[in-house]
Amino acid sequence: MLRNFSLSTVFLALCSGLFSLNLQAAQFETFGDYVVHYNAINTSLLQPEVAKQYGINRSKNRALLNISVRKKGAGNMTQDSAVTALVKVTATNLNAQLQTLDMREIREGDAIYYIAQLSIDNAETLNFNVKVDPEYKGQQHEVKFRQQFFVD
Repeated sequence: MLRNFSLSTVFLALCSGLFSLNLQAAQFETFGDYVVHYNAINTSLLQPEVAKQYGINRSKNRALLNISVRKKGAGNMTQDSAVTALVKVTATNLNAQLQTLDMREIREGDAIYYIAQLSIDNAETLNFNVKVDPEYKGQQHEVKFRQQFFVD
């Protein structure tokens, strides 16, 4: 399904709900003029070409977190624009084990997004704490979400 698609296309497909019901739909939160989009998927769902292009390890025990920050345009959503941001993320499992994720900025045309890989176990639930400072203006916004992963 993802053959020869870029990572931004994968992200857009997740946002559009083009994947099976096993995936959690992309989500977003609005902070004033900014919208923070976020999602996490199992890396085994990526086509090998896409994973290779972005240096992502495909494995049933690996997840990919994807964060995108957009600034609202004057009109509708089509006038939004991607912006750079300082993105810091931690993930904590139900045993209170904390992982600090190494976010990597990806630029592809007009798209800007931040990705990180992390280890997961079957039926593991992770609490993500995402801190975003859009355009490095010193105004930090926080997004918290919980996701359960299945590897079998």
